[in-house]
Amino acid sequence: MAELYCRGCGALIQHEDKTLPGYIQEGLTEGEENKQLLCQRCFRLKHYSEVITKTLSNVEYLSVINKISKENALIVKIVDIFDFTGSFVPAIKRLTGNEDVLLVGNKMDLLPKNVKSERILNWLKQMLAHEGFTVLDSILISAKYGQNMDRLMELILKHKGKRNVYIVGCTNVGKSKIVNQILRRYLGYPTDVITVSTNPGTTIGLIGFPLLDGTMIYDTPGVINKHQYTHYLTRPSYKITVPKKEIKPLAFQLNEGQTLFFGGLARLDVINGETGDKVNVITYFANTLNIHRTKTQRADELYETKLYSLLTPPFNEEEDVPKWVFHEFKIRDNLKYDIVFSGLGFVTIRAPFYLRAHAPFVVGIYARPAII
Repeated sequence: MAELYCRGCGALIQHEDKTLPGYIQEGLTEGEENKQLLCQRCFRLKHYSEVITKTLSNVEYLSVINKISKENALIVKIVDIFDFTGSFVPAIKRLTGNEDVLLVGNKMDLLPKNVKSERILNWLKQMLAHEGFTVLDSILISAKYGQNMDRLMELILKHKGKRNVYIVGCTNVGKSKIVNQILRRYLGYPTDVITVSTNPGTTIGLIGFPLLDGTMIYDTPGVINKHQYTHYLTRPSYKITVPKKEIKPLAFQLNEGQTLFFGGLARLDVINGETGDKVNVITYFANTLNIHRTKTQRADELYETKLYSLLTPPFNEEEDVPKWVFHEFKIRDNLKYDIVFSGLGFVTIRAPFYLRAHAPFVVGIYARPAII
């Protein structure tokens, strides 16, 4: 019998182990060789939003990526423009062994509508130059709403020649949504073919589809960046924390000795505004995440007594919150910066300032030139 693959996650169909990707009850695949099958995991995810957890080990992931490294292909690298720092992963080029990269900044729909695309694209190019990362082209899109998909397809066709195309990136940057958009718009597929979920790590193996010229376009498993907060959240906390619609920025004027809590997930202390004036802080987080202001001298006590009640998420003690650490930022010029909590959000502040940012030790916290 020919090998069958799940059309939702790309896993090889198997009947032996319910806990592994690709499981379908024995007998259900008889006579189905020419049909597009969904494994039990993808069926439950699609119809009931029920998640059967399975992530790729490093060995499994590298075996998938190894296929790309042996091929002269066009790499379409997807980043989450809302979390560029956390989703960039420069090692993608090293893993694939391929120099031809088209960079796609997805989720433009999350940024405020008054932000000009040209500004974001210029910022993106500045960040690429800082990383020493060269690309064939770069583009901003919203896979959710199909914004700029025609231009993306033009760039893919322009740069790929007779080569296959691989869509790569971190978990939950929207790779599968982009492939589904391409399949519907340009190849005539009627509905979503690849499983799309709000849970990271949906795609298990390579999922390939033929393009009109006989080459293939592949969705790949997401790289897990362990510095992103999303990998340490339970599903209820994840739903509150990850933005799904346009961010509504909040403005705070903070004095020296004041603190902002972002739920019970992170905090920002103003140690010194350097000029003695109030520090203007603009926050960019999911609209569903509660932001609470307090005095820094009360912050530790507030966290101890109000975590799971005033400061949520997390919602209960069963959510294992890793130990917090802090990072200090002293910047003395007069430029605007973002302080980024990877996978959670960011704040924008004009220097000079002296700040202390707290989060679990596994979460990346960075300063960068302001995106907005």
